Amino acid sequence: MNAQRVVVTGLGAVTGLGLGWRTLWDGLCAGRSAVRPWSPPGLDGFPVRFAAPVAWEAFADAHRGSSWWETPMERRSRFGMAALDEAVADAGEVLRSHAPSRIGIAIGSGVPERDPADMLLAVGEKGPCWSNLYRRAAELNPDSGLINSNDHLAVLAARHLQVQGPVVHFSTACAGAAHAIGHGFRMIRRGEVDAMIVGGADSVLNLSTMVGLHLLGAPSVSDQFGEALSRPFDRDRSGFVAAEGAALLVLESESTARRRGARVYAEIAGFGSALDAYRITAPHPQGDGAALAMQRALRDASMSPSAIDHVNAHGTSTPLNDPAETLAIKRVFAANGHYRRLAVSSNKSMIGHLIAAAGAPECIATVLAVAQGRVPPTLNLTNPDAQCDLDYVPGNVARAQTVRAAISNSFGFGGLNATIAVRAHPLAEGVSHAS
Repeated sequence: MNAQRVVVTGLGAVTGLGLGWRTLWDGLCAGRSAVRPWSPPGLDGFPVRFAAPVAWEAFADAHRGSSWWETPMERRSRFGMAALDEAVADAGEVLRSHAPSRIGIAIGSGVPERDPADMLLAVGEKGPCWSNLYRRAAELNPDSGLINSNDHLAVLAARHLQVQGPVVHFSTACAGAAHAIGHGFRMIRRGEVDAMIVGGADSVLNLSTMVGLHLLGAPSVSDQFGEALSRPFDRDRSGFVAAEGAALLVLESESTARRRGARVYAEIAGFGSALDAYRITAPHPQGDGAALAMQRALRDASMSPSAIDHVNAHGTSTPLNDPAETLAIKRVFAANGHYRRLAVSSNKSMIGHLIAAAGAPECIATVLAVAQGRVPPTLNLTNPDAQCDLDYVPGNVARAQTVRAAISNSFGFGGLNATIAVRAHPLAEGVSHAS
């Protein structure tokens, strides 16, 4: 069987910049930041003081009438369902054009959010006792992760769309959404399905998850720069800024997209994955696993490094990631000094780190950079680190340039690395993606 080419035909997003993929893209290109003061609800003095949250009331007002709204689900799943509806609508008649068994779903998400009040139900007159919790099970928060599984969103999405193809959940830390996109791409290329809805959703902005991240030393606890705290590749970076949201893409085989006259944004051309095998909370200092993931993505796409014009970096604003990723990019694009010609940028400087979902909005941004010839900036890069000496598109507006092909990097805790390769596609020529 000949390998199928895979194209992107639908986009959907919910981020701290607002609702919808157009709001995400316009915000990234305009250099708008979603970072603002934050603390866990009802708790003062928490050491992490800034985040990039979704404006909940605006989100709820926009989606309260949706058919899925009254279904019990976690906050992250609500973001995911909203992104799902937008992506499917954006793709046109994708559901009607394929048999349900030929459409699948692959979603990345992280640790389920748990309501601390649920655990207090176990406390009785003689102290904690699990029998108390079982006896009071009817009082549990139905939206809590305590009674919702990790794969809850993937299952809800499949039921909502009534699709019967493969449904897969990825829990691979900050590489989860990228792994979901990559494996969905491969399923289509192998001919197992005609279309996949892929991406991720996450919400770590709750006490239990943020305590865990803080104990790992990952998020910044500085308040020196205020809302400009996310500073990838800057010498004053001090840790990532946590965020929440969701983004999903509709992928289709080129043949079925062509047959139904679908609008095409770009082509997913390759996927690479690798493990650092180094440390749980630190990347390999030379970026070994990151470099291998990029090399495998390029090999998978049958593209030489010189074909790449743009790298959407993992760019977390942490002391360890940014120089390691820089070294990895230099190694992969060393031939003829091509790394000097790359436009490298970090979306996390504006939307923060969506953890398990991070690779999804960043993949959308990579697709649109190829489709529209605009590379978003790396915000807050005012004091470049001597170890980070690439062209990170500094400033606060997008750079107009031809992007023939690009890669999107996602590197997770435990040394889990994933890279998506994207390139322009003939069906996308002359297509306007304006609102």
